[in-house]
Amino acid sequence: MSEDVIRPRPVVDPALPEELREGLLRGADAPAPSRARTEREDAGRALRLREGGIQLLGVGFTLFLALFTAGWYLAMVIAGVSLVAYVTALALRREAAPAVRGAGVAVGGAVLVSAPPWLFGVLPPDPLGAAPWLLFTLLVGMVTADTLTAGTKKPPKERHRDRVLWPEDVSTADHGLLAAVQQTVDGVVDARAELGRSDGLDLARGLSVLREQEWRIASLLARQRELRRGYVLRWQRAASPRVREALEPQRRHLAAVEEHIRDRVGQIVEYGRLVDAAVLAHREWEQCQEALDATAAYADLRAEASLLSVRSPEVAELADTAEAARRVREESGARVRAAVTGLADLGPDGPASTGRG
Repeated sequence: MSEDVIRPRPVVDPALPEELREGLLRGADAPAPSRARTEREDAGRALRLREGGIQLLGVGFTLFLALFTAGWYLAMVIAGVSLVAYVTALALRREAAPAVRGAGVAVGGAVLVSAPPWLFGVLPPDPLGAAPWLLFTLLVGMVTADTLTAGTKKPPKERHRDRVLWPEDVSTADHGLLAAVQQTVDGVVDARAELGRSDGLDLARGLSVLREQEWRIASLLARQRELRRGYVLRWQRAASPRVREALEPQRRHLAAVEEHIRDRVGQIVEYGRLVDAAVLAHREWEQCQEALDATAAYADLRAEASLLSVRSPEVAELADTAEAARRVREESGARVRAAVTGLADLGPDGPASTGRG
């Protein structure tokens, strides 16, 4: 059997919320980003860097001209408006990183709060000449951080790494065990959809227990993989048979663990077989009940048709009429045939006996 056939799906901790577990499983089915896609993302990031650099160059040049021609007031207005406009657009973009978006909102809020004192002359009218450049530096930092972090959200596989076990966490030789458990889970899911809340068969609780067992078995298989790898590495590096003899308890423990896991998997598979048998019995019962309910219609049809076996007076009368008409037609036909035969015996000069004889 090929690896693609028996490759299990990821196992999610059943303690996680249902929506999160379903999202993690859907994300596991998505194809991994290809090299071409990665190159396109890098090219897009470089393009955003160039565009951001051009924008910053335009703002910086305008700020330089305003500072040395019109003074600090216009320069502060240009720098403040540019910064507030950028962080506002940043807060509305979904692909922006949450941390950068939060920092932008904080910076924009601080600028808005400090703007009225400058505009209405509450603060000294001749501030430091570096104040506009300070705002411009904040703008440069926001543009750079946004460009480098936009669209680089951490995938669910990494965010919940300790709550999800992926197929590569389990040894390839053990994929069949985990796949057998998952096939049983799928069978119980289908049985629950077909049986509903059947009397004496609590499939909802069965699914809860199976998912807990699936997570437990997958966790043991993942730990077994790591310990087996360490055992094999130590066995290969053993300097003498005495060292390998000291490793013998580890081998026995690993063999016992595998046997215990196989026993539990066999128990789960047997439960799945019994559920399948229950589904088959339920299906047979439904079909037999359906046949029993439909038999009454067949019986009614047979009873109605049995009335046709009794001789009908109307049909008998029609048959007598047809028989009488047949006899009349036969008698008429006989007379016509006799007349035709008599005419055939007469010649042009009389009866045939008065001829040559």
